[in-house]
Amino acid sequence: MANNRTMNWAYPFPHKGTATNPLQYLTGLANASGGYYPTGGNGLWHGGVHFDQNTATVFDQSSVRCIADGEVIAYKVDSTYPLSEYADSPPRIRRCPFSSGFVLVKHRLSPPQGNSVSSASVPPSLILYSLYMHLQDWATYQTSPNLPRPEFWEAESYIVDTKNQGLNIRSAPDTNGAILGMLTKGARVRVEPSEGSFRKLLSIISGAAEPPLNANSDGSLPGYVAFSLLKAQNEPKAKDRVVVLDQGIPIKAGDLIGHLGVYQNHNDMAQPLMHLEVFSCEDVPSFIAKSRTWAHALPDSDKTLLKVHKNASRLIAHRIDINADNPPKISEGGSEIDVDLIIPQALLDDLPAANKIKVVNMGTPQDTRWWRLDGLFEDKGGNPINGWLAEQDLITTRHSPWEWPDFQCVEDTDSPAEKLAYAFHIKGILSTEEQHKYRTQINKTDGGPILTIARLYNIVDTDNDGALTSDEIRTAIGYPWRAQVLGQLIIKYESEWFWDQSKWDELDPLMEEVPGQPNPIWQTEKKRIEALSWWKELADKHGINTDGKAWHFHPTWLIAPWLSLRELISSSQMREIFPDSAEAKREEVRRLFNQYAERFGIDTPERISQFFAQIKAEVGYTLLGKEESLWYSVEALKTTFRRYFGVYPEEAEELGYKRVTLKEYNTLPPAVQRSYTVQGRYAYSQLPQPEEIAKRVYCCNTEAGSFALTKGGCEEGLMYKGKGFIQLTWKSNYEAVENILKEKLPEELVDIVANPDQLLETKIGLLSAMGFWWIRNLNDLSTDSTESTDSITAVVNLHTNSYEKRRNYFTAIYQVFQS
Repeated sequence: MANNRTMNWAYPFPHKGTATNPLQYLTGLANASGGYYPTGGNGLWHGGVHFDQNTATVFDQSSVRCIADGEVIAYKVDSTYPLSEYADSPPRIRRCPFSSGFVLVKHRLSPPQGNSVSSASVPPSLILYSLYMHLQDWATYQTSPNLPRPEFWEAESYIVDTKNQGLNIRSAPDTNGAILGMLTKGARVRVEPSEGSFRKLLSIISGAAEPPLNANSDGSLPGYVAFSLLKAQNEPKAKDRVVVLDQGIPIKAGDLIGHLGVYQNHNDMAQPLMHLEVFSCEDVPSFIAKSRTWAHALPDSDKTLLKVHKNASRLIAHRIDINADNPPKISEGGSEIDVDLIIPQALLDDLPAANKIKVVNMGTPQDTRWWRLDGLFEDKGGNPINGWLAEQDLITTRHSPWEWPDFQCVEDTDSPAEKLAYAFHIKGILSTEEQHKYRTQINKTDGGPILTIARLYNIVDTDNDGALTSDEIRTAIGYPWRAQVLGQLIIKYESEWFWDQSKWDELDPLMEEVPGQPNPIWQTEKKRIEALSWWKELADKHGINTDGKAWHFHPTWLIAPWLSLRELISSSQMREIFPDSAEAKREEVRRLFNQYAERFGIDTPERISQFFAQIKAEVGYTLLGKEESLWYSVEALKTTFRRYFGVYPEEAEELGYKRVTLKEYNTLPPAVQRSYTVQGRYAYSQLPQPEEIAKRVYCCNTEAGSFALTKGGCEEGLMYKGKGFIQLTWKSNYEAVENILKEKLPEELVDIVANPDQLLETKIGLLSAMGFWWIRNLNDLSTDSTESTDSITAVVNLHTNSYEKRRNYFTAIYQVFQS
């Protein structure tokens, strides 16, 4: 199943609530102050959705992520945000910044060839584009040197990104080279582009080398530095203009696109904003028709969408006695559901275990599945209803995303002037003379196709005035069943990013405040629209057409069905990676990983491979959360944990093991041998004391949860020694991981600070590894190279002697995903 998709998908921002609930993500957009899909309060089309300071309460908007695998084909970066100058009162100029920066990514959506009934059949395909508009300017990157930068920019320089001290400069490109000096942490340098784990140092832009380096006769600097400890400082190819790439640069779902920019309308305050849009220049209705035909050949396992039909199903209210041993009964009354709704499997999978009941029907081929669903439906009276839904033949139906169930294509033929005239007429803004002047346009539009659909589904226009206000749209998308109807519209119209001055000039008379006098705010607004336009720069390139007309999709609802179809890792892949593990344990880990990994961005072959390479090295084939053994010799304690035992070396002598080989042991007198303990290939004259070691090296009884040099240690050290799939150490790390797990998985009972042994459970052990992966930004380090493996290993277990083993594990696991 992991190969049942040709394109990976991801949300642009993680949800702060109960995670990747597709319907919750859809309704969360109602928090935006404006910019809804598919139309604005002015009656004009709006082909994307906005994320602003209000949606930041719902989504983690610290960075913008690519929504699907594809290739970057164009981008623009403002040096500083452009300004629109509006006349204000008392007479003054109001300067409003607006980001014109964007990234455009091209994607190909197509089912795999192998899913066809006939291997000779050609699967339907569609070119899509995702647009990320109003991104951060270059000036902000320069003042925030630690802010991650997109990889599709070119690497111009690097920052020394060591954990503690600086970075050694060596005389040769390996660890055997003599140390010539050390670059200070945070120093910015240029290095020679090449392959390998070490790079030739070219220049030091900022920071310093200690001691200072003597330049060569040609002005270059001597020495090589470890490339894995450098953080790329990528820079755009150009600024203040559209960069159109001759060859697209590959990008993965979940990869960094950029950061929210600043946008200010003439009558609002400046705020962070990002406009996300998805469109296609191809024949979308034809593609959907072919896709629906193709879907007939797909197996039932691809039917990952559950449709609940209006007036067919009932919800049985939850009672305290309902559980797996006493499930609801279909014969019970319940409340009749009065809305159609498509529920992605991802939502059902994420329900708590207590909200899912499977009833085995003896003597019948099919079991009954019950799902407890709250906040998704209403009854005939318009009242929200909650309770248990039974999945039943002929009453609920299953569908594949390739069926595009309930999606509707609408082609607009009205001009912006006609739409605006109608909207102004309904709002009572037009004078009698203007109503007569625009009578033809008003009669032709009559609200347009969007209002026709709204009337059909009774989802908006609450005052029945024949127009849609922003408040009505916001209210509508706050309900899953109404937000979904709008999300299923695919609309063709001329893009707002296609500049046609005559189209906007037609609006001049309507925008006049005084007849015959141009509206200065509107004239400035038109200049802003022109500055934001980029379409003609791309026309006839990368499949972008020349007339500016495109089919627009709701960006986040487009993502939802495909996430449900996806299995990040299949049973066969898991078996190849962990061939010696017990099947039940392997499947438990696989199921948990598929259910939760996307919330932590571990959702590409590179990230998954790097993640499981570390897991395999840490816990092996057992796939059980382990506890750190702390089986150290006296010498190892003094070197590995010198922060403590360097101060108290006499305690290392007492607590570390002392041993000899069996060969040496056999030469000892019998009386001496009696004081030794033989284990395996060694004889120990002193066994280690792991608990006492833990008390000392992980003692962290400070407010910050950090190391405390306390003679004899403390009990906290024993509590917070390494545990889990990626062994978590230190109270501060336990707290950080617990916080992120509670944020992303509020439905799970995570209490690892008070109960560290939770990490020895399979579920919490695996989740803690994902949480650690997230907070340490290991997705950003995950590429298809073993150099990345070394960088990740340095974060996970810096002093381990298993770097080579982890590189080998990654290479083998990544190959599994390529086959």
